[in-house]
Amino acid sequence: MKKLKELYENHSGKVSQKWEIYFNQYEEKFSEYKKFSIKLLEIGIENGGSLEIYSKYFSDAELILGCDKNKNCENLQYNDKNIKIIIGDANKEKTKNEIIKHSKFDIIIDDGSHGSSDIVGSFCNYFNYLKDGGLYIIEDLHCSYWEKWGGGIFYPISSINFFKKLIDIINYEHWGINKKKVGF
Repeated sequence: MKKLKELYENHSGKVSQKWEIYFNQYEEKFSEYKKFSIKLLEIGIENGGSLEIYSKYFSDAELILGCDKNKNCENLQYNDKNIKIIIGDANKEKTKNEIIKHSKFDIIIDDGSHGSSDIVGSFCNYFNYLKDGGLYIIEDLHCSYWEKWGGGIFYPISSINFFKKLIDIINYEHWGINKKKVGF
């Protein structure tokens, strides 16, 4: 069975762009899912190549679902019957309702706009639709430090700062102060 990096390197057809540094981490995390009939959601598919690659990698997948708000993605055609596409903004109610009809997902990958508000919105909208023990992956979180993506090191509502707050809340009993997590 080929590794994910090999599938990307040898892929022809629809384009997919992933940072090379992701492959070792993805291989480590994804390998245990290869033998199962999984459901994968990718938010942000751009040219659609990643869906083809995930379909090859997860050869027994029940569903490889991509969502993109770019209407050009309507023109993408796939031979793999397990690949489906939804066109729309993943954080709009109509699109969300179409996505969650597919039940819970084993893997959710957010490779959408990279904007902090979209990342936080997608996490809030879809984390509850991740199966227990599933993977929720957000690509390109470094954009959270860039002002043009709604971020910055000291910007209180950047996606990175949102996740830092979640970590604080999860660990509230270790704060060393007489403070409860209610009203945080």
